[in-house]
Amino acid sequence: MRHDIQFLRGIAVLAVVLYHAKILPMPGGYLGVDIFFVISGFLITSIILRDLDNGSFSFKQFYTRRAKRLLPAAYSTLIFTTLLSYQFLTRSQWNDYIWQLFGAITFTANLILPFQTGYFEAAAEGKPLLHIWSLSLEEQYYLLMPLLLFFLKKKWRGWFLSASILLSLLLCFILVSIQYTYWRLPAIDSTMMAFFTLPTRAWELLTGSLVAWLMLRSPLLNISHKVKLPIFTVIVIVLIFPADNIHPRTDALIVVFATALLLIGNDKWLPLNFVTRAIEKRGDWSYSLYLIHWPLFAFAYNAYLGVVPTYTMWFLVFLSLVLAYLQYQFVEQHFRYGWQGSINSKRTFRRLIGSSVLVILLPIPAIVTGQMQSRSGTIDFQHIRRSNIGLSKTCSQGKVFVQPGSSCMTSDKPEIALWGDSYMMHLVPGLKIDPTLGSSLVQITKAACAPIRGIASLDSNYDESWAKTCLAFNEKAFQYIQNIKSIKFVILSSPFSGYFDNEQQKLFVEGKKIIGSRALAIELMVQTIVALQRAGKQPIIISPPPKSGFNIGECLEREATGVLVLGQPDCNIQVVDYHSFQKGVIEALEEIGQRTGIDIVWLNEITCNAEVCITKVGDTYIYKDAGHLTVAGSEWLIPQLRLAGRFLKNMETISLNPESLVQE
Repeated sequence: MRHDIQFLRGIAVLAVVLYHAKILPMPGGYLGVDIFFVISGFLITSIILRDLDNGSFSFKQFYTRRAKRLLPAAYSTLIFTTLLSYQFLTRSQWNDYIWQLFGAITFTANLILPFQTGYFEAAAEGKPLLHIWSLSLEEQYYLLMPLLLFFLKKKWRGWFLSASILLSLLLCFILVSIQYTYWRLPAIDSTMMAFFTLPTRAWELLTGSLVAWLMLRSPLLNISHKVKLPIFTVIVIVLIFPADNIHPRTDALIVVFATALLLIGNDKWLPLNFVTRAIEKRGDWSYSLYLIHWPLFAFAYNAYLGVVPTYTMWFLVFLSLVLAYLQYQFVEQHFRYGWQGSINSKRTFRRLIGSSVLVILLPIPAIVTGQMQSRSGTIDFQHIRRSNIGLSKTCSQGKVFVQPGSSCMTSDKPEIALWGDSYMMHLVPGLKIDPTLGSSLVQITKAACAPIRGIASLDSNYDESWAKTCLAFNEKAFQYIQNIKSIKFVILSSPFSGYFDNEQQKLFVEGKKIIGSRALAIELMVQTIVALQRAGKQPIIISPPPKSGFNIGECLEREATGVLVLGQPDCNIQVVDYHSFQKGVIEALEEIGQRTGIDIVWLNEITCNAEVCITKVGDTYIYKDAGHLTVAGSEWLIPQLRLAGRFLKNMETISLNPESLVQE
């Protein structure tokens, strides 16, 4: 056994755990998965080629060894995850979990999960089996590689591996660079497919495979420790200071080829001391640690409604290490070496079959219960918390501005333009049922893109390439509103948190990224409003609903169904927490209102008293998540704003049903 391989495994799994825990600065920790891919490709190809060369390769023996190595720990984790899910998951989360479990069992999780990670889907952090995508991808590689190498002539193996690396790498880089959105699958773009699928990630495993082929051809080949130590340092630096905000791309390329260079030769480069041996030991447990840590983190995320205390996360990291050791010792090792002797072999086989059956049977009560509840008329939170996207899915525009069609209008000559992001979309049901306003709307919306010309907000999900599409969208949206003569009024809405929260916001302005400049974001919002006024339009801003950081919709569902909630006495929002959490946005909107003279419509005037902001009225659940309104919540809240009267207040003459406006 090579000490350096186990050490690298330890580094990789600890990087991933710390990245997921978010308790230490490890922003590139996700690259630990890329390290795993290279090592997996190296080890599995070494086994295949060695057996092929000496004539002892057997498909049956190969896949049996893989099953003995991988299935027991996986099944153990799946069994306990399913049991805990009864306490931690809501009914709507169970539907996703069943598909995650199916993906884990069939090694297709990387093909299922992309459909569960769209903009309006539940937070990825709350999916207990999200991490299984990488294991599924590896298993797909393990299925194909023996077949390819077996039927390939020996002299062509090196060329095949090299060419495959280049093709896969090229495909990967093309897809992450073009960021194409599939029109039939609006939640999935090419970047997501590049991240999850084998053809675009195979180059990482293939790189390890090429090193294995190279080492078998030239066993004495080695790289000096004087070179390997700096190479390892590069890996550590990239884990802590990633250079690229798109993955897999530049950082993955660096880490993959650095890991490949470390695998060439022997392990003499690694100094053996207390620290390296401790990390090496974590490498022994790396498979179990990778399996166990994420479900624990996901359950905590769900129970704490998205805001897990730091001390809890530290405890879960420690618990993950303890459970990983126990699973490694009593599950992995037992099933791996428990086949010696006929008695032990039969006992081990029975236990493996029993655990396989348990994995399938355990979720059945949840499935049956869900069907019974739906028949008995129990509250359907999947319906309550469904996506609230306005008039039509097509109104949430993609990369390129498309002039609103009939599905995004309630009139051939709309008088009210609804311009904004998802926080504009969730107002539409309430606006649509308004007898005065609902018959004259046009929806012009793009998810996560606030209606401010010349600026876009950046974060881990929305990079500079996306920001350019946001800038282009807003410019064309403004031109559309300006050019359509029937439009008299413009309603603007967004959470605005990525623009006005504080001076550490990441913003994209004039083709470059800047940090902070909240004042610039406010100034550009003012300029946008003034430009609308000069074009003869009357704008108003509707504030985001009160929120304080936790997932309100999740809280309401958990409270109603008796699922565990931690860290929150109830699902209402304390006014003091609302003012603290949204301080930057509140102050910015007040300043914008003062400078432009437009009306700022505050939703808290309807939902809040002096102490709390309500999140539920009778049987009406107002929130679907941490900030978006449900359809019913929108229909309850928006008519109470009397927006038609607000439009009338600052206009002497209007064309929009003036008699009904006067009545308000």
